[in-house]
Amino acid sequence: MLRSVLGVCLAALLFQAPASAADINVGIILSATGPAAAIGNAERNGTVFGPTEIAGKKVNYLFLDEASDSTAAVAALRKLFQESKIDLLVGPTTTPGSFAAIDPAVEYKLPVITLAPVNALVAPVDARRRWIFKTTTNDDHEATPLFANMKKTGVKKLGLIGFGDSYGDAWSKVAADMCAEAGIELVANEKYARTDTTVVGQILKIIAAGPDAVLIAASGAPAALPLLQLREKGYTGQIYGTLGATFGDFRKLTGAQGDGIFVPLSPAVGAASFADDYPAKKAALEFIQRYEAKFGAGSRNIFAGSAYDALILLEKAAPTALKAAEPGTAEFREGLRTAIESLKGVAGSRGVYNYGPNDHTGLDQSALALGKLEKGEWVAVR
Repeated sequence: MLRSVLGVCLAALLFQAPASAADINVGIILSATGPAAAIGNAERNGTVFGPTEIAGKKVNYLFLDEASDSTAAVAALRKLFQESKIDLLVGPTTTPGSFAAIDPAVEYKLPVITLAPVNALVAPVDARRRWIFKTTTNDDHEATPLFANMKKTGVKKLGLIGFGDSYGDAWSKVAADMCAEAGIELVANEKYARTDTTVVGQILKIIAAGPDAVLIAASGAPAALPLLQLREKGYTGQIYGTLGATFGDFRKLTGAQGDGIFVPLSPAVGAASFADDYPAKKAALEFIQRYEAKFGAGSRNIFAGSAYDALILLEKAAPTALKAAEPGTAEFREGLRTAIESLKGVAGSRGVYNYGPNDHTGLDQSALALGKLEKGEWVAVR
């Protein structure tokens, strides 16, 4: 299995030119294949806008596919470091792959900007996590605007339906905690597989529980299924979604029936509807313009934005690190780690990044607004 996965990795170099120790070498490990391929390929698209030169140093981007497999992610990281002495790793895509990458990153003293969302990857910042940063928001960041709206609109009973995997499990915990804080009763908690073609059984149980609102903890096209079947069975209560619903074919599949769903909204998706004084609006609009010019109208998404932002961080931090040492050295990697940790007020597609010795998340609650689907477009609710 590992040999076949590595065969895919070896065939997937982003650039074919050999890396040089005199250059800044950036490893990119993403899920180009496997269950997380839709996300990984969107992230890969986001990396094509990275700088080709920083402070007179050429920047090489070396891509390998983790195939949504944590063992392959570790093997790819070791290959990139041992053969090309990468100075920074962007990725992996998946949470298991990102956790698996921590040990070799610590061993090599290699700074990593993971694209996975789980806050436990970067917090608390300790001797191991000091090497790991991320460009994604946390689940509680997503939940906050949703539950604030529920409380404001008088929701007393909530039904939850989500993926039957780590994503759905994480949201089950978040929803239970947020319900307790908001005085909302969680009356149903149903799960389904990403590949299911019907959730009628789960929907009937949820409707029977009499919720004022339903939260769908799912992403992309599979998030459309519960919404469509809630509407089909006559549910008229408010429907909420997670950030993942703003990705992929959700809008296309739900059509007019999707209008009115509330979601946490990133500027990487809905920047045009954010207030003009929003600090990251200009940077997010620039991302959207560049991305859609290359990949088509409506193609913008949070995952590409995360990868795009990771390379903005590199561009901001590398000049400081270059004052301390040459690329390819332990001193440069430490300098780059320290420089990223010191970044403040860096506007990207997903918000404004502020890192520190005790904060490797970078983004805070301001990176997400309450959003709504109106006439097929994601817009911020003012």
